[in-house]
Amino acid sequence: MSTPTLHAAPTGGITPRRNEGVIRNGLDAVVARAGYGIGWLIFAAMVITVYEVILRYVFNDPTFWVHETTVFLVACIFALGGPVVLARDQHIRVRLVYDLVPDGTRRWLDIVNTIITLIFCVGMAYAAYVLFTRSAFNPMGEFQLERSGTSWNPPFPSLTKGVILIAVVVMAVQSILHVGQSLLAVLPRVAVAVVVALLSLATVWGVDLMIASGGLGLNRLGIDTATYLLVGAIFIMLPTGLPLAFITGLVALVFTFGWFGTNALPLVTSRVYGFITEYSLVAVPMFVFMASLLDRSGIARDLFSAMRIFAGRLPGGVAIQTLVVAFFMAAMSGIIGGEIVLLGMLALPQMLRLGYSRKIAIGVVCAGGSLGTMVPPSIVLIIYGLMASVSIADLFLAAITPAVMLMLGYMTYVLVRCIRDPSMGPPLSAEEAHIPMSERLRAAWAILQPGAIAFIVLGSIYGGVASVTEAASMGVLATLTVIVLRREFSWKLMQQAVTQTLNTCGMIIWIGVGAAILVGVYNLMGGNRFVTGAILGLQTDPIFIIMLMMAILLILGLFLDWIGIALLTLPIFVPIVVELGYDPIWFGILFAVNMQVSFLSPPFGPAAFYLKGVAPPEISLTDIYGSLLPFIAIQICVLAALLLYPPLSMWILG
Repeated sequence: MSTPTLHAAPTGGITPRRNEGVIRNGLDAVVARAGYGIGWLIFAAMVITVYEVILRYVFNDPTFWVHETTVFLVACIFALGGPVVLARDQHIRVRLVYDLVPDGTRRWLDIVNTIITLIFCVGMAYAAYVLFTRSAFNPMGEFQLERSGTSWNPPFPSLTKGVILIAVVVMAVQSILHVGQSLLAVLPRVAVAVVVALLSLATVWGVDLMIASGGLGLNRLGIDTATYLLVGAIFIMLPTGLPLAFITGLVALVFTFGWFGTNALPLVTSRVYGFITEYSLVAVPMFVFMASLLDRSGIARDLFSAMRIFAGRLPGGVAIQTLVVAFFMAAMSGIIGGEIVLLGMLALPQMLRLGYSRKIAIGVVCAGGSLGTMVPPSIVLIIYGLMASVSIADLFLAAITPAVMLMLGYMTYVLVRCIRDPSMGPPLSAEEAHIPMSERLRAAWAILQPGAIAFIVLGSIYGGVASVTEAASMGVLATLTVIVLRREFSWKLMQQAVTQTLNTCGMIIWIGVGAAILVGVYNLMGGNRFVTGAILGLQTDPIFIIMLMMAILLILGLFLDWIGIALLTLPIFVPIVVELGYDPIWFGILFAVNMQVSFLSPPFGPAAFYLKGVAPPEISLTDIYGSLLPFIAIQICVLAALLLYPPLSMWILG
């Protein structure tokens, strides 16, 4: 299911909001409207990818242009998603401090945050300008767009860098306006105009001064001190409400300039270019698009209703079938979070109406929805495969057993609790459990539709028909076909789906962009060698080093989004895992289970905030977190079992 829009929670953390965010000024309104058109690029990318699959396997006539065109279209979505999400104020933030301070202090935090965002965007704009001009002009100064160097040889490299430049320049202008709006809360209008003008000039002058100065000499501190400064800066800014993507990106810019000087700044946007043009990432918007379509159609709703028919008179039966539905939905889209919203709207009211314990109902919805981290085609596993350079198909295979273990663990817990105390999950009455055969046949048809979609996605991967990216496109086509057959298709549905895809990718990918920049800079500083040496220097058994990594991931999961954790830690951890002699596929499964734990863990477990956004008002965050503790314990038990006995996940690979 689609990941809903994220906003700061009333009590700290992040929470979903189903609207399109807050439009703060005229430029934001224009950018937001432009997003309606930009989102359709993903539909175009899906169409030409399916076209390639058909030509290759039906007519044995593969294309030579689809691959590069698809990457270019998706790169445009990733880059332009940044200003669109900024316009709608939908970047992911951690607002622990922000929501605890008085209104007056909060207004000043808004000013500080918008100024920091402005500095980041101006720095990025300069770096992107240098990168683009180098790709658009040859060494003789003549206009000559950089080309891909393939048999088709399109100028997509230069065009993509130009799109990155446009995106960050628009974000810089947006930031200037946001600074002015934040200042209006504490200063008169005339004073705001003067301050904004001076601030803009000071920012440009500061960039010129930094260019002239050539650096801050941070390299004299040594990598150990620099590491402490880098990590400290991130965690100081993290709780203030500044977007997570801008925190990591700004720290990366400062350390790039401070360590290497201004000549290295284009390396920042080179990392952005390399990240958003990675072919494996094309699968992400495809799965998000498919999930958005499922979210807005009646497919998932009918699946839940159909599964309820087969729940029977088993104690906790509706909770059990909710977990099965969650597994199905995860297998259809691989997107984390939206399942919780949908189950929170469909299953939670149903279980509460039937007299289920709040703890059982809430825990089942959140834990079941979090299965998207494990069940193929999981976006977590796709990102891990990209970062670790391992087979995504092998990761999907290895994840099946742990995913089933988790689901069975949740089911066992529910059954034991409801059998011991039937009041916690009352079985259906004889009248409710009696379903005519005609209803059962309709229910079977409702189950067959999503089953077919999941089969097309996973079957095309394991059948060798399509890559993961192509399988995602086939899944979108299958979903659209089912929607048309159900007579639910409309252009409004399509517009909402492509817009949600752009918004979600803007949130996810720009966090990845910030983390990719930071990791790239830190590695150039020698940070990976420093951390690797420190960890490998521990005089202990290798399995304890893996346990230490798991502990670090669990702690980071209390505060950071999973994609930020992945991009910050995996470039360092995976080489260590390989050097210790462990299989990176196995470590990827451990990572995915760990991220599932983080999805539920307080204080910033996103699952709680997703559900809070759609749960009845009387259900508090305290109720939700209290309900999640037994399910977190189950996740940790599965993590420990996989850690201590690797064949649990690896047997399927032979």
